Amino acid sequence: MIDLPYFRRRKPLPRREFLKGIGKGAGVLVGLPYLEAMMPTSLIGSTEATVKAKSLLPSNRLLILYYPNGVHMDNWYPATTGTDYEMSPSLLPLERHRDDMLLIGGLDVPMAKLDRNGDHAKAASCYLTGVRIRITESDDIDSGISMDQRIANAIGDQTRFATLELGLDYGRLEGGCDPGYACIYSNNISWRNETTPAIKEVNPRILFDRLFGSAVASDHDAEARAQQEMYNRSILDYTRESLGSLNKQLGVNDRQRVDEYLTSVRDIERRLDAPPPDMDLPPGLVRPTRVPESFKEHFRIMADLQVLALQQDMTRVSTFMLGVEQSRRTYAEIDIPEEHHGLTHHAGNPEKIEKVCQIDHYMVEQFAYFLDRMKEVKEGENTLLDNSMVLLGNGNGDGARHDHENCATILAGRGGGTVDPGRYIQVDRQPIANLWLSLMDRMGVEVERHGDSNGRVAGLTV
Repeated sequence: MIDLPYFRRRKPLPRREFLKGIGKGAGVLVGLPYLEAMMPTSLIGSTEATVKAKSLLPSNRLLILYYPNGVHMDNWYPATTGTDYEMSPSLLPLERHRDDMLLIGGLDVPMAKLDRNGDHAKAASCYLTGVRIRITESDDIDSGISMDQRIANAIGDQTRFATLELGLDYGRLEGGCDPGYACIYSNNISWRNETTPAIKEVNPRILFDRLFGSAVASDHDAEARAQQEMYNRSILDYTRESLGSLNKQLGVNDRQRVDEYLTSVRDIERRLDAPPPDMDLPPGLVRPTRVPESFKEHFRIMADLQVLALQQDMTRVSTFMLGVEQSRRTYAEIDIPEEHHGLTHHAGNPEKIEKVCQIDHYMVEQFAYFLDRMKEVKEGENTLLDNSMVLLGNGNGDGARHDHENCATILAGRGGGTVDPGRYIQVDRQPIANLWLSLMDRMGVEVERHGDSNGRVAGLTV
C-alpha cells in the first residue's frame, strides 16, 4: 500500500542518485534499488503509475551461466515437451521454478564440430561467438566477438559497467590445454574481439571492491592497500549518515526495501570476512583475501554479488563461467573426490555415470538458488527475474561424446515480458547463435547476423 499523504509532499528521487557523503572521501559507492519514491507525485494512484514505474527500470537484463564439460544427456532433458512435462532427474531442483523457465532442446554449436581435437577449447570459445577458432597453442589466437560484448558495445554506456565477466576458476592463460589449442580458448567464453578475451574475475573480494569501492591500491603500496581495505570494510558503517537523511524522504515500503538491500550487502561482507574454518588467526591479524574453498560457497557469494549489481543497475549484461573446460575440480562436499572432467569420460561405467549425474544435479541446485535470489528482489509489480533473462547452458552437449549437439539450454525469466516461460520446446537442430540473435533483439540490439546464425529461434513467446 502506497502512503499517499507522504507522496504528495515530496519530489521524486532520481533513479541513479547515489547516497551523499558516503565514507567522507573513502570512495565507497552504494547505489539505490528501484523505490516507490522515484515515482512522480502526480502519477500516484493514476493509471499511468504502472507505465511510469516500468520506465524507471531497465527494460531487460541478460546473464549467461556456462557449465563446462557437458552433461549426462539421458538424465537432463524431459521425455516430453510442452507445459506438463515431467521434470528430469538432473533438473529436479528447478521444479519450484517450472513456471519461470523455458527449456530449449535442439540447439547445436556447429563451429565446435569443425577440425580435429580441441573439443573443450572449441566448446567454450565457439559458444557465444559462433565462429571457427584458429588452431594454435601459441599467442596467435583468433576467435570472434561474443554476443555479450556486442550487446555491451551497443548499450554498455547506459550503466557503470558495460558488462561483468565472472567465473569460479582462473584456469591457465598460457600454453596449450587441449591438444592443438591454447588454454585461453578453454578458459573464456566472452571475447571483446578476435584476439582479446574478456578475462573473468574469480575472487569475490576483488569483485566486491570493484562494485562498491574506489580504485584498489597498488599491490606495492601496503599502507594505501590497508587503508583501502579499511575504507571498504563495511558499506553500512559508511552510509549511516546518508541513510539518515535519505530515510526522511522515503515511505514505509521504501525504507523496508532499502533496509533489505543493505542487509544483503552486509551479509556478503560478513561472508567475505569470514576466515577459512581451519585458520586460527592471532589477535589483530586480518584474514587474507581468499577464494572460497567449496563450490557452493563460491558460487553463491558470486551470485549474490551479481544480483546486487543488477539491482543497482550497475550492469545489464554478465557472463559467469561455473568452471573452465576440462575442469579438474572435485566435489568433496558431495562426496565425489574424482575430477569432474575425468568422470565425464565414463565409457559407460555406471558408477561414474551416477557421479556425473550427481554433479549435474548439484550444479542445478546452485542455479535454482540464483533464481531464488532474483525472485526475492521486487521491482514495481514484478521481480528482478521477471525483468531478466538468465541462461544456463553448455557448448559440449553430451559430456562423454563431446558432440556439441542438443546443448543444455535453460532460459529463466520473462525478459521484461518478451519471453513466455513454463514450457519445454524443441527446435529443429539450429545453431545456438540463432538464440543469441533472439536474445539480442530482446536487449534492444538488433543485428542481421551473429557468427554462424541463419535465423532466429521461434517459440520463445506463445
